[in-house]
Amino acid sequence: MKKSPTKTIYFITGASGVGKTTLVENLMKKHANKHWSFVHFDTIGVPSSAEMERDFGSPPAWQKAKTVEWIGKLVNDYQSERIFFEGQVNLQFIVEGFTKHNFENYRIILVDCSEKEMERRLTVGRSQPELLTEPMKNWLQYLRGQARESGVPILDTTILSPEEMVKGFENAIGL
Repeated sequence: MKKSPTKTIYFITGASGVGKTTLVENLMKKHANKHWSFVHFDTIGVPSSAEMERDFGSPPAWQKAKTVEWIGKLVNDYQSERIFFEGQVNLQFIVEGFTKHNFENYRIILVDCSEKEMERRLTVGRSQPELLTEPMKNWLQYLRGQARESGVPILDTTILSPEEMVKGFENAIGL
C-alpha cells in the first residue's frame, strides 16, 4: 500500500445528529489559515432508496460504491496535507475503499452521542424529526459496535460544546 508522507485523510463518520458537521465546521474555523481540505460526503447528493435499489441493487451497495468513489477522489485529486472527510458510512466500506486505492495514511474516527441526545439534536436543534427512525437508532448502535470491534477511536459528543468536540477530536488524532 502506498503511504503518502505529505497527505493524511481523516474519515469522520457517525449517524445523523451525532455532531459530524458541527465538528468539521468548527475545525474549519479553527484551522482556516491552513491549506487543509474539508469535504462532506453528502455534497454528491443522496438519491432516494428506490433510486439506490434501481441503480446499485440496494442502499448499502450505493453507499459502498460512493464511498470507494469518494476515497478515490480524496487520494488522487486532493493535494492538501490534511483532508477531513465527513460522512455517514459503514466502517468496513471505508477500509475497503482505502485498500482498493492502495492508500494507508488515513484515520477513521467515529463521532457518537447518546440516543437521547441524538433525538434532541434532530428534533430541536435541526428540526428534522423525520430522521429519528428505528433504522437510524439501529445505525447508531451498529457503527458504535463496528468501531469498538475494529479499535476505531470514538468521540462521544453527548455533553461536549463545539469547542470541546474539536479539542477531543484533535486529541484523538494527535493533532
